[in-house]
Amino acid sequence: MKWLLVMMLASAPCVADVQRQWQSEIVPILESYCFDCHADGIKKGDFSFDAFPDVASMQAKRDAWKRVRENLAYELMPPPDRDQPTSDERKKLIAWIDAAVFPVDPNNPDPGRVTLRRLNRFEYRNTVRDLIGVTPDIQLLPPDDAGYGFDNIADVLTLSPTHLDSYLTAASQALDQAYRKAQPPRQKLPRESFQGQYEKYAQHIVIPSNRRLHRNVRLEAGRHRAVFYISGQQAGPDRVKARLSFGSQTKTISLADNKPKYFSLELEGKAGEQTVAIEFLNDYYEEATKKDRNLLIHQVSVLGPIKSDVARPAFFPERPSAMGDEAYAALALRHFLSRAFRRPVANEEIARYAALAKSQRSPQQSLEESLRVAFEAAMVSPQFLFREMHAVYAKEKPGTILPVPELALASRISYFLWSSAPEDSTLSLAAQKQLRQNAQREVERMIRSPKSSALIERFFAQWLQYQDVAFIPIDKQLYPSARQLRKDFVEETRRFCDDLLRNNQPITRLIDADYTFVNERLAQHYGIPQIQGETFRKVSLAQQQRRGVLTHAAILAVTSNPNRTSPVKRGKWVLETLLDAAPPPPPPNVPSLPAAKHGQSAATLRQQLETHRKDPACASCHKLMDGIGFAFEGFDVDGRFRGPDIDTRGQLSTGETVDSPAALARLIAGQRVDEFHRAFAAKLLTFALGRGLDYYDKPAIDQIVAYAAKHDHRVQSYLHAVIQSYPFQHYRR
Repeated sequence: MKWLLVMMLASAPCVADVQRQWQSEIVPILESYCFDCHADGIKKGDFSFDAFPDVASMQAKRDAWKRVRENLAYELMPPPDRDQPTSDERKKLIAWIDAAVFPVDPNNPDPGRVTLRRLNRFEYRNTVRDLIGVTPDIQLLPPDDAGYGFDNIADVLTLSPTHLDSYLTAASQALDQAYRKAQPPRQKLPRESFQGQYEKYAQHIVIPSNRRLHRNVRLEAGRHRAVFYISGQQAGPDRVKARLSFGSQTKTISLADNKPKYFSLELEGKAGEQTVAIEFLNDYYEEATKKDRNLLIHQVSVLGPIKSDVARPAFFPERPSAMGDEAYAALALRHFLSRAFRRPVANEEIARYAALAKSQRSPQQSLEESLRVAFEAAMVSPQFLFREMHAVYAKEKPGTILPVPELALASRISYFLWSSAPEDSTLSLAAQKQLRQNAQREVERMIRSPKSSALIERFFAQWLQYQDVAFIPIDKQLYPSARQLRKDFVEETRRFCDDLLRNNQPITRLIDADYTFVNERLAQHYGIPQIQGETFRKVSLAQQQRRGVLTHAAILAVTSNPNRTSPVKRGKWVLETLLDAAPPPPPPNVPSLPAAKHGQSAATLRQQLETHRKDPACASCHKLMDGIGFAFEGFDVDGRFRGPDIDTRGQLSTGETVDSPAALARLIAGQRVDEFHRAFAAKLLTFALGRGLDYYDKPAIDQIVAYAAKHDHRVQSYLHAVIQSYPFQHYRR
């Protein structure tokens, strides 16, 4: 919860002290400013202080007091047309609420509850990719819900029968692809490419008499297999007979019925041309009955070069030469299941999956092919689809605080940094209970890996919301270039955030950087000269008004309306994203501003908002947002600079004045930097834990920010601090 992360007290005094302070200091302030509407039988806004005679009753309804604290902190209450408490009085009320209703003890931290976490679509995609070497089609899966700004929040990742059907389909298709990739290259030989006399039909060709069809095929050096899919049209006393040839290899066959059958010949040789041939040997025709014996060719293919005796997907372990089928099946299953379940597997589990594969195996299948059904079953198992399984198996009584087991910690770290399963080396460390003591080195290795780009795609993209520019509506008549530049908008911010991570920049560079990343199209759009080509490159910003992501086109577009800029949305984005202080939603039935007309000036929009703020129901929230948002008015919906003649002055609710995104960046990176650092820590911890934060998470935020401060608040220091934090390393049963 955002407001809890700026609480002023590190620990709470005893209940008697806060109760005495309630009577002697707090009630008099509330009587002066609040009781007229919220006490003595009056219950405006469905809230009354009458329901809270003591601290215990307040702690029993913390959600109600959350709203009280928010309204005080954001100066939403008392309403603007009522007497207001002084700054000191407001701070005293907030400090007392923190101490009495939301006490925290850093010496006895609470790591929070653990909820089973289903893999979201992105995590599922990456996990399957790293497990079997094939990227599954996640469009087959239902979209994930989001909470607290992220799509990896455990409470919203439900599992329905539709999900299970979709996971089964996705797993089956991915395994299809993995097994196909293991097959040797295949050349299909068109039926019509054979030389000789035949009759052509839609699905096959017919050799009507004792004739031979042949064609040459060019092969690489090595072993190849010609595969013939043929059938016979039976007549007379004998079966259809044929001779198949592949280079120097021949085979005479007979066909027992009319059903198509597969036949094959193998050839080992040097590179060059070889002949593939089919000869019908026993033509028969009975004039009286018109019965006719024929040979039908449905398909002919050549496979090769063949590297091994079996088609073994890449995720299979090597098979020792003397190992029998049963032992190798157990070896392959242990290798697969331990990686799929992110832990060592028991012999009983292996036996269960081996029995499934054995029961479903057909005589035509190789051992490798028969294990596919076991792999598919594992990929729809709860052990694969869910995380935090350690909480299910813990035997301690509910409420007990426990360290996260090292194997589960390996998954926590890996899904945080990579949105994928841990590698074998990390699991091995965890199995030996060596991960915690080597965590810093392991985390640094994982950050250096290309897989850590998942942090950009999932954390930064969702936190900053820049990926939304690919989908939001933008008026094509007013902003015709935005349609062609959407991908460039996203790529600019993605590359900027990736540079921030790879070069371990201070997190304030996000808002005050004097550089960005552009290609030729985007440079022309921004008015940056001498940039050519498709390639994005780092450039310095000559325009003093542009700084950090605040003036990236992606951010400016997602915080606008389709046909005009929106100081309200831009101000809300800064509060919610950069300061973790989202204003409450607007009251019901508040009309929107009129739609923009072509050529409408920024001055007209400012006048409309000033009129809008005269409504007391709107004034408090707009006081928070509009002053920030006006600073962005020099930039249009599509990110272009609109010129120096626009009034961009705005006053923040705390009294400071800003007139550009650059001025706002200086303010946030200066006197408001503590709020910014805490906001970043809170967002990162929310993403890492997969849950919303609560008041008892304040000590963890304190420690994360304190650790980062020792390392110049660089991005990677926050990653290390989050992983070492108490709620990341522990859980409440």
